[in-house]
Amino acid sequence: MLKIVLFSTIKIKLRYRMEKIDAKTKMIHAAIDLFHRQGIAATSVDQILERSGTGKSQFSHYFKTKEGLVHAALTHLHNVIKSGEAQTGYDITSWKEMDQWFQSFIDFQKSVNFERSCPIGTIGNDVTGTQESLRKEVVEFFSWSRGRLAYFFEERKNAGELLPKVDPKALADFCIAIMQGGMLLTKINRNSDMFENAAGQARAYIKSLRVKTKRKRLG
Repeated sequence: MLKIVLFSTIKIKLRYRMEKIDAKTKMIHAAIDLFHRQGIAATSVDQILERSGTGKSQFSHYFKTKEGLVHAALTHLHNVIKSGEAQTGYDITSWKEMDQWFQSFIDFQKSVNFERSCPIGTIGNDVTGTQESLRKEVVEFFSWSRGRLAYFFEERKNAGELLPKVDPKALADFCIAIMQGGMLLTKINRNSDMFENAAGQARAYIKSLRVKTKRKRLG
């Protein structure tokens, strides 16, 4: 039985208990790890096969092409993140969780010595103009993640906890842009100073949009 521990979005550690996983899953896991570390363009099929301990005939049987494996990797990543198995996520249910949201990505990058950013963003950065289907998959993920954050802000607005002027979708876009840019700068600089500064400003801005509740006087 295989247990996968994902540190999102995402360092993969594989723990084997009695059985080894099938060749297809091995290749997907190896590809995600390599794509996340060095991007699609810098990762060869041979590197994936070596990392996964599989052969070219198995690769051809399951994926046909490198692009086919990238599709499988994106699908796997999306499913893992949607299921809540990743260290970071988008299902926010409280202001406390929202306040910690940016920090979860910073903590992830610290855990990998600032050598990685968002895995899906890293893959998306390497998608070429001729890989329209891959681009659409990346866009689909960001549309989903935007929708999850917007849903939280919409709920809070309907509950009277956000100012009437707030646009939940625009606020979600703001958060994702800060997170994606922050992770990229952290990877480039090999430190999280700029991301932490931006996240602090973002938290302060979001707090300024919240409706202040009046405290009842005692007596």
